[in-house]
Amino acid sequence: MSAAAQPEIPIANKVGQRDPDPQPEALAGAAGLPVEEGAPSWMITFGDRMSLLLTFFILLFSMSEIEVEKFRQAANSLHEGFGESTIDFGDARPPTAIDTSYVEVPAGPDPADEKLDEIANLLQQFVEDNDLQQNLVVDRSEDGVHLQIRDVALFQPGNAEIETNTAWIVEQLGRIMIAVDVPVTVAGHTDNVPISSSRYVSNWELSAARAAGVARTLVAMGHLPSEVQVTAFGEHQPIDTNDTAEGRSRNRRVELFYSKQSVDQAIEQNGEREER
Repeated sequence: MSAAAQPEIPIANKVGQRDPDPQPEALAGAAGLPVEEGAPSWMITFGDRMSLLLTFFILLFSMSEIEVEKFRQAANSLHEGFGESTIDFGDARPPTAIDTSYVEVPAGPDPADEKLDEIANLLQQFVEDNDLQQNLVVDRSEDGVHLQIRDVALFQPGNAEIETNTAWIVEQLGRIMIAVDVPVTVAGHTDNVPISSSRYVSNWELSAARAAGVARTLVAMGHLPSEVQVTAFGEHQPIDTNDTAEGRSRNRRVELFYSKQSVDQAIEQNGEREER
């Protein structure tokens, strides 16, 4: 027998029990084999790849919309593969990706509405500065701005010629509105009392002549003829009853109408001219 030391063989202890089995490291060292500390190097690479794959699938999940039933099947399949019981989702729904294709941005002020407010304020200031509240009324509505001018402020009964002593009203309105630079519609209206005049066959002709007279004055003050429209309605668009003298007086009028549609078009055209 060789004199070299032999590995110690575990024997029973004093109470008849064996010593605990030696650790693999002890056996390897006793056999003269190299001992590796920690996990093997291949496991580190494997762990890194699994982390990258997990991150990749999380990104795919966050950018997709998940169908509930397919999500449940996939999750249960994974759990069965790992030897675990299936998951009861109940009524819970998996998270879905946020749809960012449409983000509602609070709308800013409408340029047309701002322009119409400016027009209404200018006209109201003119009416108040000249104490014309009895005969001129400014009405700001959703479709635009109406300036109602009663016939007594400009005309004699049954006549379409603007009175010399009140012509300044239309002239001043023309000067004010030139700066605004928007189209205007001049509409003539009457009451329902039939006209008895050789010059005007009906209230339609009278209302048309009055509206045309106001429009001519506006053009003379600098308005472009292409931006002044004349319409006549006769007695067919009353704003009050024709059964009383006061109601008929209100119905006999000439209106300057600045519509939101025309203001929108003017703003768009002005913007195109500035771009050029």
